[in-house]
Amino acid sequence: LLACRDHLELLQQLADSGAWVDFTQGLDIRLTNEDNIRLLDKLKIKMLHFAWDNPGQDLTADFERFNRLSKLKDYRKRGVYVLTNFNSTMDEDLYRIYTLRDLGYNPYVMIYDKDHAPKQIRRLQRWANNKIIFRSGSADRFEDYGTGGDR
Repeated sequence: LLACRDHLELLQQLADSGAWVDFTQGLDIRLTNEDNIRLLDKLKIKMLHFAWDNPGQDLTADFERFNRLSKLKDYRKRGVYVLTNFNSTMDEDLYRIYTLRDLGYNPYVMIYDKDHAPKQIRRLQRWANNKIIFRSGSADRFEDYGTGGDR
């Protein structure tokens, strides 16, 4: 949506409609700016999703900018798809997950080629995507998360 030339008009139409909006497709955080964030803040948002798929591109500053400019602060409404097992190391995956969590976003791990992914990646997905575990404080870091029967 944000890459569309007319996205400001489309966002205004959504705001004017008064409808609840669920952005299940990941918006491109790199394309957010003061104008479109102001319009996003006018929407009745059920859920807003971004994506951070490329570990070679550090989007921390973009997520920080959104934090600074947006009124939407509830991490439960700010999801970020994190692609793993595709040109990324475990350290790169953890960096993105920890950074997003620390910035107040809800990372959602998506595994590329899950059937052939290492057990550690599948455990990472279970840890990060199970919000009871992820937000409980009992395993703040993946390294502290139990093996869950994978021994």
